[in-house]
Amino acid sequence: MFEKRLLIILILILSLKGPLYGEILERVVAFVDDIAITLTEFKKYYADAKRLSPDITPEEAIQTLINRNLLLREAERLRIRGRDDDDKIRRYIDIKIRLYIRVSDSEIERYYRENIKSLSTEPLDKLRKHIKRLLIEKKTNTLLQEHLKKLREKAYIKINYIPAD
Repeated sequence: MFEKRLLIILILILSLKGPLYGEILERVVAFVDDIAITLTEFKKYYADAKRLSPDITPEEAIQTLINRNLLLREAERLRIRGRDDDDKIRRYIDIKIRLYIRVSDSEIERYYRENIKSLSTEPLDKLRKHIKRLLIEKKTNTLLQEHLKKLREKAYIKINYIPAD
């Protein structure tokens, strides 16, 4: 009885049309928790990034995609809506980081004094808004890096391979 079943199964397997091997449909470059970054996604992102920053390396592009996935996941966890993923990430950064940044008048004045030679001959009053925006961006970038470090510590991140440039 067992031999008869085995023979039937063997005949069915051999009569199947097509090859009996798997085909790779998409290569996974990296994982961020349960999210896969595919080779297609990476190539598209890398091509776009190369246009904006010609010196970017494949390793830097993968790290940036990992960061984007972490931020997007957090934005979606907080149910932040946006026109697209970039908008969701911007809104998330505004809510989680930028909202808490303050720049005092003394910081603006100190920056002006320390950088007066490179700023031009404009008086402080004309440059105040510009300097404030600059200092807010600097603080935002610093806090964002710290935030990403914490998100990375909590996440499972695995880079399978780095495509050649």
